[in-house]
Amino acid sequence: MKVALGMFYHEANSFNPKMVEKDDFVYVEGQEVIDRMFASEVFQDANAELVPLIYCNTLPNGIVRREAYDFYSNRILEILSENKDVDGVMLHLHGSMEVEGLGSGEYDLLKKIRQLLGPDVIIGIALDAHANTHPEFCKLVNAVRNYRTIPHTDQNVTEQTVARHMVKCIQEGRKTVPQFVRLPYAIHAEKATMATWPLSEIYEKLWKLEERQEVAIATLGIGMMWCDCETLATNVAVTPSKEEYTDYCKALAKELADYVYGLRDSFDFEQLPLSPHEAARYSVRFEGTPVYVSDSGDNTTGGAVGDHTIMLREYLNLREYYGKKILVTTIWDENALAVCMEHKEGDEIEISIGHDYDENTKAVLVKGKIKKKGKLRGYMGCEDDEVGDVVTIETEHVDIVLCGHAGSFISVRHFTDGAGLNMDDYQVIVVKQGYLFAELRKLAKLAILALTPGGTHQLVENLEYHNIKPPVYPLQYVPK
Repeated sequence: MKVALGMFYHEANSFNPKMVEKDDFVYVEGQEVIDRMFASEVFQDANAELVPLIYCNTLPNGIVRREAYDFYSNRILEILSENKDVDGVMLHLHGSMEVEGLGSGEYDLLKKIRQLLGPDVIIGIALDAHANTHPEFCKLVNAVRNYRTIPHTDQNVTEQTVARHMVKCIQEGRKTVPQFVRLPYAIHAEKATMATWPLSEIYEKLWKLEERQEVAIATLGIGMMWCDCETLATNVAVTPSKEEYTDYCKALAKELADYVYGLRDSFDFEQLPLSPHEAARYSVRFEGTPVYVSDSGDNTTGGAVGDHTIMLREYLNLREYYGKKILVTTIWDENALAVCMEHKEGDEIEISIGHDYDENTKAVLVKGKIKKKGKLRGYMGCEDDEVGDVVTIETEHVDIVLCGHAGSFISVRHFTDGAGLNMDDYQVIVVKQGYLFAELRKLAKLAILALTPGGTHQLVENLEYHNIKPPVYPLQYVPK
């Protein structure tokens, strides 16, 4: 058995005007790909020969520039061209990679792989929970599973579940095809966390469906609603355990889709939603600590720009801090960062922070000192990678973390090993996120969703969508 495997992962946000460039990705080849992939263990246990493709990942951002997509997709195809005798291809994709002038990057890549390798090679795909899966995508693969945790913690389970089914297909000559249904609906990403109903009930249903002998994998793609594209929609897919159960799983997928659609008005925010002004005031008055505040409209883990100063200004303008120390992370201002990098830790500094091209990025003058210089760590699966510099400026009540490009502190390591900060120094921590990532959510005595404007604005019913295929409830389609 010979299997090629790799990752090409990006979540696109079309409300972010900045395109994703080639150098924005963390990129490795060779043995390190095998070392980073959770599926490797399953294939190695089956005595498979592994062919590393690429491991390519970046923080959610705007749509991918065509040249960048072509570079990485062509590299995958080049390696496969040299290994046309593979029995299987395992890819970890996102499902919402929108590419300049092309549309769905995942669908384009899968079409080219099928054209190259033919119909008999077994293809298994791991996807993010927020995938905008192309309706024709599942016709090209033999197994598909989305993450079943939000915040995401089951990338390993997802890859390994797909890998185990691939091994059965290869060993027993199965050629299963996932049965896919696109819903006329998009679940609001920040209103769907695994610990809250009704998503908890949906996920429980998926586990129970997989207990049936006819079902190998049942899965839900929530969708990425800040990507105005033709594939935007919640979706479900059921992979049969054997080909003879295809019709059964087709009917089951339709039943599952109807069930999910019936819950469409039941989702709500798990974190406390407040205006930016209310969020700042409430967070310092709250008795428990730490309080985490999500700058939800500038959520870089959902593809927003990451340069807004709204929450920074709210905290600097407070009249009373009630003995609380605030940390505001991570404001993208490459010019301010460059100035800070010319100083050493402990230096006093007066600096303007903010790109200042609109009200959201309005510049603010800050007087303080350089507290720490550190490194920005990478996004999911790439936390060991250093992807840029960060500097923390200390003021009397508010400390500010600056970075040279979009970033988000999604783990304790981002704060400690990366930025060199002691999290216990702060009673209120602001992050560029929506729902908190799992490690931080466990730490938070209170989690507030500050309803800030931006590329991940939470009031999606008020946004205009020009490229979706209606109906996509509750989104507003406006013809161009």
